[in-house]
This record gives sequence, C-alpha cells and structure tokens, in this order.
Amino acid sequence: MAVVVDKAIWPYKGNLWAHLASDDNLSELHDFAEILGLRLMSFQGDHYDVPKEVRDQAIILGAIEIDGRELLSRLKKAKLRLPVSERPGKWEKICFFPPKGKSPDLSEFKFNKTFPELEKIARSNWNLAEVTIFQRRNEMALVLEDPNGLTIESNFLEKFDWRFINGKILEILI
Repeated sequence: MAVVVDKAIWPYKGNLWAHLASDDNLSELHDFAEILGLRLMSFQGDHYDVPKEVRDQAIILGAIEIDGRELLSRLKKAKLRLPVSERPGKWEKICFFPPKGKSPDLSEFKFNKTFPELEKIARSNWNLAEVTIFQRRNEMALVLEDPNGLTIESNFLEKFDWRFINGKILEILI
C-alpha cells in the first residue's frame, strides 16, 4: 500500500501539476490528501491533481515518487483507474453568495440530500463569509469560506463527505 505521485510536468494556469494516487485504495488516498490540506473538489475520481509545491510536500510526508506510466500501471493493477466516460469532469460554479451579514438562503437549490441551514453547520462571521455552489455531473459542492475562521457547530455533517481546511474553508459534497 502506497500513496504515489508522478513528476509535475503538466502545465495549467501558470503552474506545473502532478497526479497523486494510491496503488491500493481510495481511503488511503483521501486520508493522505486531507493531511496535505487538499480540497475534496480536486479529486478526479481516481487521483488528485496537485501543483508542484504540494507534490514536493507529499514526498516529504511519504508519498513515493514514480513516473506517470508507473502511476497509471499501479492504478490499473489496483482496479482504481476510471475510464474516461466515468471520470467526474470539471466543476462549474453555479452560484455565488457574497458576504451580506447573514447566511444565504439555499432553499432554491435541489440538493441530493436534505441540507440544513448553514448556521446549524458552522459558526461564521457572515459579514465576511462567502458561499459558492459548484456542480459537476451528478455531484454538487458547497464551499463556505471565512477569512477569519469557521467553527463547526453540529453533527449534521456526518451525512456528507466534507473537508475542513485551515479552519477557514468548509467544503461539503452534497
């Protein structure tokens, strides 16, 4: 069992990117990605795309550096590689709520799961907090960002895949 990373050779938005994967199971990969502070939304169905700086940190934390062909071979051997038709695709921003002094009304959105009011999930300074909703294929994500920090308020999140990043970003897959 190993988390593996290839060389950062893929240019995108002014940076070089690599692929972070597991040669055994996705739980191992997600746990490692959380330690690195990666967003759930950067998961591409069988790997995470990571910029060079994060790749370098992953190696320091124990990821094994391999070339891209070996990474692909290990994914296939572990039966984790998704065909192109099953990969989740790119996230599209569908709504943005700027800071307004109160949490946004999300009642107009048809989420796959019952979603409580944001105040029941996290304590935030709503004069600073932004909420963005994204969609790709059959997934939706809600991102709550507060530059002063957030506090998780309840256990509502047990029903969702979520990640709390640097105490300032709450990302929930819905």
